[in-house]
Amino acid sequence: MAQVPILPEFDEDGLPVAWAPPTPRAEPLLPGSDDDDVLVDQPPPPPAEPGDAWLIALCEELRERADLEPFDLAVEPGPNRRGLCTGRVWLVDGVARFVRLSPCPNADRAEIAATLAHEIAHPLTNTGHDRRFKEALVELVSAQWGPEFFRHARPSRPYPEVDRWVVSGIRAAMAGRPPPEPKLCPEGDAARLVTRIRKLQALAAAQPGEPEAVTACARANDLITQYELGSYQVRLDEGIDDQMVDKWVGLRPRCVWQRHLCHSIARFFGVFSLSMARAGRMHFFGRHADVVATAYLVEVTIAAIERGADAHAREWKKHNRGSARSEKVAFCGSATVAFAKKLRALKVDDTEVHFDQARVFAGDEHLKRGLRWGTARRTTVTHNDAGVRHGESLEVVRGLGARRTPRRLE
Repeated sequence: MAQVPILPEFDEDGLPVAWAPPTPRAEPLLPGSDDDDVLVDQPPPPPAEPGDAWLIALCEELRERADLEPFDLAVEPGPNRRGLCTGRVWLVDGVARFVRLSPCPNADRAEIAATLAHEIAHPLTNTGHDRRFKEALVELVSAQWGPEFFRHARPSRPYPEVDRWVVSGIRAAMAGRPPPEPKLCPEGDAARLVTRIRKLQALAAAQPGEPEAVTACARANDLITQYELGSYQVRLDEGIDDQMVDKWVGLRPRCVWQRHLCHSIARFFGVFSLSMARAGRMHFFGRHADVVATAYLVEVTIAAIERGADAHAREWKKHNRGSARSEKVAFCGSATVAFAKKLRALKVDDTEVHFDQARVFAGDEHLKRGLRWGTARRTTVTHNDAGVRHGESLEVVRGLGARRTPRRLE
């Protein structure tokens, strides 16, 4: 029994929705917190480096405020996690015996101090990250640095948010700044703010451990806290270039030269292309980077040929009678043939391999939907010298995501 073809869905531009859209990964602006930071009734590890003098002194102050028995403190560098510090406390019979901090290279003193306070708060309640624990943590840091700096570290919040407000409060107290306050992002400015945060994070990642990187991380994390963007998901494009996808592109109906141009550009980038002449649509299949580059070059080249055709038609009408429509069609067709010849002369590595993969991918996607494609008839183009010269002068421009495209050609 033959499979019934699946009818397409259409987007707001009237084009079918992609069959296999790209699937970029996403991650929060800040990594999640480590829930497993308390080890109960397990032998503590042997003592190690206790950290800098300021941290040893702070640990002693916080321990006395919490009225805890002396315990061993160790500091071991951790992975680069955007200026964060992780910690762990060993409890034996409910008593803290060992605390280990693992700051990343870009963690500042406020981040390390907040993590230390977090671990010291655990033996005060012998619970997880429940409300009692959050209350104990806020009470401890308020006694050390002043309650005004932690007004927004409310125990009713999820504990990762409490942790972030504790860090910001300690950072402000250490720097002699006013207490941190929540801020509202102006409507429409969220993307700009996230871009700023990402730039600070990129700067910090490029030079871990340098003072500029530590400052950039601290600033980014304060912005995330004050604008409450801790769970904001940002798109990651790593790995998206090699995904096999499809894309529909709209053309002028019954415009043969535009379809010819699309096929030539798609083949140049290793993209398999199909046309729907009556509907005025092209369907591209291939690697995401190649499909994006194809659609971009198609758009700018069609616009360039049409501008050239309009200018040529105006000049032609000055010396000829009648309609210039046929002259424009011949101009566009000849420009397309000349540009296609220019593309064929350029050698790009792996194009044929990628084209074969794209053709197989297109066949599989059609098979899933009970569809198939046919072979188009050949068409003829009326030669036009001006169109040929225009096509030869067109640039092969680099598009977004086009890693393998050549440099601009003069």
